[in-house]
Amino acid sequence: MILAVLFTVFFGLLLLQVPISIALALAAASAIAACTDYSQGLVVLKLYTASDSFPLVAIPFFVMAGGIMSAGGMSHRLIALARSAVGNIHGGLAITSVVACMLFAAISGSTAATTAAIGSVMIPAIIGSGFSRPSAAALQACAGSIGIIIPPSIPFILMGYIATVSIGDLFLGGVVPGVLIGLMLMIVCFATARVQRHPTSGHALCLREFGEKLWRAFLPLLAVVFVIGGIMGGYVTATEAGMVAVLYALVVSLFIYREMNWRDLGPIMVNTAKITGIVVLCIGAASPFAWLLTVEQVPALVAEWLLGLTQNAVAIRLIMLAIVLLVGTFLDLTPAMLILVPILMPIAVGHLHMDKVHFGVMMVSALGIGQCTPPVGIALFVACSVAGVKMEQLFRPLVPYLIAMVAALLLVTFCPGISLGLVRFFAGK
Repeated sequence: MILAVLFTVFFGLLLLQVPISIALALAAASAIAACTDYSQGLVVLKLYTASDSFPLVAIPFFVMAGGIMSAGGMSHRLIALARSAVGNIHGGLAITSVVACMLFAAISGSTAATTAAIGSVMIPAIIGSGFSRPSAAALQACAGSIGIIIPPSIPFILMGYIATVSIGDLFLGGVVPGVLIGLMLMIVCFATARVQRHPTSGHALCLREFGEKLWRAFLPLLAVVFVIGGIMGGYVTATEAGMVAVLYALVVSLFIYREMNWRDLGPIMVNTAKITGIVVLCIGAASPFAWLLTVEQVPALVAEWLLGLTQNAVAIRLIMLAIVLLVGTFLDLTPAMLILVPILMPIAVGHLHMDKVHFGVMMVSALGIGQCTPPVGIALFVACSVAGVKMEQLFRPLVPYLIAMVAALLLVTFCPGISLGLVRFFAGK
């Protein structure tokens, strides 16, 4: 009865276009009021305790660091570096966009920031190289989703909080999968340009020019060393690494590049507060919802259902991926993680004997695909806004890019070494 009320109210509110955080909290409150003797104060208590966590303090710092780096000219230097590395090949500018997204992801940790920063420069260039406007927007949305897989990654911070696993290990685990997804997207870009007979980029590879661009992009790339190196070396926690990233971005943007001034900090701080407020509210609102699922033993019921369907480990993983991909199409990443991780992690760790880091990387990679999948993918909204196209125009051009991303996801899921290779290497050190 509790679950019936919980999900009926939740999906009913979603259909009424109520914000998802409010829908989660109201659904939990309705189920508690209708089917239990618990006080409604429990909802408030769960909301508060879920938000009162030190690792979550890292979120506003990484959001702010990404904003400063974008406004301070770092994205332009990374794009120039990517373009010089691609050379004179078919689909060169589209591939440049993917490479630039991978580089910017390593200093932003945000899908929206990566899509906006790179897309605003690259989408017009991609269109000029022969791609249609919807296809350029679709590519940029998919490439922008790499922003949450290559570290530093805000969803990995949330995963570490939810699954009680090392955030530093999750950061390391996301490096190779993020690069793999980028490579798959590049293959699609190259194949599309060859099939549609687009002209080459006309920009031949020059080692001297590449060296110059690499030198100009040295400081943005050095941010990755400070963040990841600091965490893995044990010098700073993930939260402290966020603070270091903010200070480093400020020094580079204000005093070295001088492409932003103190007045630009106001909008960046406002945007940081908005994003942080949305994320933390979702975390708090999902807490009583997830608690009711646990009380009603939903994880155990789902595990029993899955194992009742099949005992085959491969089939169970495929079913789990199908559930995550389906949920990712209509739920934003944060509430989807807060709801699905407590349900699926006991199955993955307890029955499939998956490493927690491997499971976390698989989950974030799968939900990252949801960031560029209709109808609620945030990367799609940003890319459509930058390219000036409607969402429905992207459905067909998205298909080959999504197929490539799903193929990479399957490799990550069934080849643990892709996620755990760097973790084991540094652990061996």
